[in-house]
Parts: sequence; structure tokens; C-alpha cells
Amino acid sequence: MESIELKEKEFNVFACSNCGGELKYKPGTTTLVCDHCNTKNEIPQEKTIIEELDFNDYLEKSESESLGLEKMIQCKSCGATSSINESIKSFHCPYCSTPLVEEDIREERVIKPSYLLPFNLDTPKVYNLLSSWVDGLWWAPNNLKKAALSPIGLRGIYVPYWTFDVNTHTMYTGERGENYKVTTGSGDNERTQIKTRWYDTAGNVSIFFDDIMVPASGSIDPSSLAQLGPWDVNALVKVNDQYLSGFVTEKYKIKLKESFQSIKGLIDNNITKKIYNDIGGDDQRINSVNTQYSNIHFKHILLPVYVSSYHYDGKIYHFYVNGRNGKMIGKRPYSTTKIALAILIVFLILIIVILL
Repeated sequence: MESIELKEKEFNVFACSNCGGELKYKPGTTTLVCDHCNTKNEIPQEKTIIEELDFNDYLEKSESESLGLEKMIQCKSCGATSSINESIKSFHCPYCSTPLVEEDIREERVIKPSYLLPFNLDTPKVYNLLSSWVDGLWWAPNNLKKAALSPIGLRGIYVPYWTFDVNTHTMYTGERGENYKVTTGSGDNERTQIKTRWYDTAGNVSIFFDDIMVPASGSIDPSSLAQLGPWDVNALVKVNDQYLSGFVTEKYKIKLKESFQSIKGLIDNNITKKIYNDIGGDDQRINSVNTQYSNIHFKHILLPVYVSSYHYDGKIYHFYVNGRNGKMIGKRPYSTTKIALAILIVFLILIIVILL
């Protein structure tokens, strides 16, 4: 696994006014609940107005304004780095379940996220989903279910994303092909051919790209995160430490500038399609393209994912659950014992059939 950077939430510990215990966010609600006495504290609600940040201005001037100092702890097994609260003396890596110890803490500056989607499913519901899913994996090892549902193996993680808004204006030159038919020969030898006349063309196209989402995790494969979507980003709320209480918050590994560069391919593909449409005709050729990007804005958001880790035959397997709607994906191991037994049974059946 690549080196990954996380920050463990609990940014702040919220003490219960009744017993002094720790309050944690209860998924699907707007309350913090005490594990000890069940006291509930309402999280203050306010209307969320999404504000995009200017990309170029941020890179040049404003980055330092959004940096915060966090205490980090690194997993010696997989390289994951998480920030933790002073009150936590030890916990487990959310990606490989290795115990982490206080002696490995260091300080690091991180860019603060602005918005998040709160968890909507609690762990009992996720346990039920995982249990049903694992029951359907016929060739999985027998102890997969026990491991997948381990309290240590299952963690709720806020996964970091960047989103981008971009205006593009593209000037191009190209050729428009218009087909025509040519008939040659006569009688039985008569043939019709399709030929193309090409005409020089030039023009310009403009496209506005709204909320292109780029996972910044570095620890979860982007294709896996894509399968967990789509996300109800219309329900984003401002980041509030109370929503983060009791969960892990992963620190972005894919940086802002790098993330924007990664969407250039997606943008270029859409521009190319629009140019072809703009050229028209029966066929098109593009000779030159000059694209200008303007009004680039972004926001840093967190999305809720449950992760379950399972060790089998020297490898780590992960199961992911969308913390909003319960959608689940994962790569599971195959039990060599079960497969070998099945082959043996089939072989014995064939022998019996032949003998009869």
C-alpha cells in the first residue's frame, strides 16, 4: 500500500455535561450522544451557503490562511498518517488495523476542509449490511465475516475531495468532411463509393464545468470511490468538529494543484467532443486547439465512508460502504480450501458417474 496521510478525528473532545464522558456524533441526526449516560446535545444548525475559493488567488496568496497545525501519528505497518487528539493514548490504523502508539506523534500543517456530508448510517446498520454481503460470498474464507465485522476492523472515515468549477474558452482550426457518392462501372460491375470533400474551418467553443469532484485520498483507489457515488452534495454542511467527533478524518494526499492537473484530461475530452459537434459535417479533423481557463474556483470537502479491513494470506482486503446510503463495494479473498474441496467433490462425482 502507498504511504497515506490521515487525520484522526476527534479534533476536539466534547465532554458530556452530565457525566463528563465523551460525546460523539450520532449518524443520521444533528446530535452528539454520550456513550456512558446517553445524554444528547444538539448541534447548532445554520443555513449552509457554499462559497467557492479562487484557485489562482489561493495558490498565490491565501494558502496560509487555511492551514492548521495538527498532531500526526504514523502507522509503521502501512505508512498511514493520522492526526489525533491529546486524550487518545492508542488506537488502530483505519486501513490495516495495526495498533498505533503515542510515541510516534509529530506535528504537521494541513489545509482545512470547508464542507462535509455527515454520516447518515450508524455502525449497527453497517454491520447488518456487511453481514448480508459476506453471507453471499460463497467462496470466501469462513473467518471473513468475523474479521469484517470486527469493531477494530470497521471504521468511519471522512474522505477528502477537491471540487472544481472552471470556465474554458477554446479556439480551434480544423476540417469539415462532407460525404458524397460516386458510381463506377456498369451492369454487374457497377459500384457505389463514398468519398469525402474536406473544407477548412475554424471556430471557438466555450464550456462551463461545475463541481468536478476529485478524490484526494491517496489511500482508497479512485475507481472504488467512483463506484460508491453518486453523492448527495446538495446536503453539504459547513465543517463542524461536532460532526467529526468519533470518526477518522483522512488528510488529503493528492494536493490541490496536482488535483487540478488531473482533471485536464476530462476537460480536454469534453472540449474535443464539442469541437467535433461545432465543426459538423459527416466527418471532422482537428488541426489545432488553444484553450484558456478562467474563473477557476474550488472547495475542499469531506465525504463519509466506512472501511473494513481484512488480512488473508499475507494481503489486506478492504470493504467500503457509502456512509450516506449504504452502497457497498470491496475485493474479497477466495478460500483455497473451499475451492480445492469443491474440485475434489466434482472429481468424485465424475468418477461415480463414469463407474455407473
